Amino acid sequence: MATALSYVSIAYIVAAVFAVIELILTAYTLTQIAQTVASGTHRAFGYWGYSSPRVSFMLFNSVWTLLVLLYVALTPLYMASLHHKLAATVLTTITAIFWFAGSIALAVVSGGGVVAAAVAFGFFLWAIFTGLAALDLLETRRGGGVKTGPAANPGV
Repeated sequence: MATALSYVSIAYIVAAVFAVIELILTAYTLTQIAQTVASGTHRAFGYWGYSSPRVSFMLFNSVWTLLVLLYVALTPLYMASLHHKLAATVLTTITAIFWFAGSIALAVVSGGGVVAAAVAFGFFLWAIFTGLAALDLLETRRGGGVKTGPAANPGV
């Protein structure tokens, strides 16, 4: 019998695929920047001079996202004792903020091509994580995230 995936599970899978694509795009862009700087043909205050930290931040966002997805998606399934819903909510919210900030920063200097694709995938990831954070916040507000009282400690 096949198991149906929930919308949240599908969002996690799509976010992981997009994060890997973003990782590839930003790594390629950083490689191009490094080759341009190494050849001595870069402009001091042009596109390549300003974008390197921004692209590096987007590369960090990709790695951060994959680590957060490991915790948020897999910990409840395989290591439930290490999973805390409020921590997952905070991580998802921080990830959405990171993607928004990085995408805006990179969009400012985007000249098209690979960098524009990285910006587009960054905004897709921002939208996914904003939706996931909103769902997590609603669930936490309803009381699904933090359990207190006698039901939380059945052995007491």
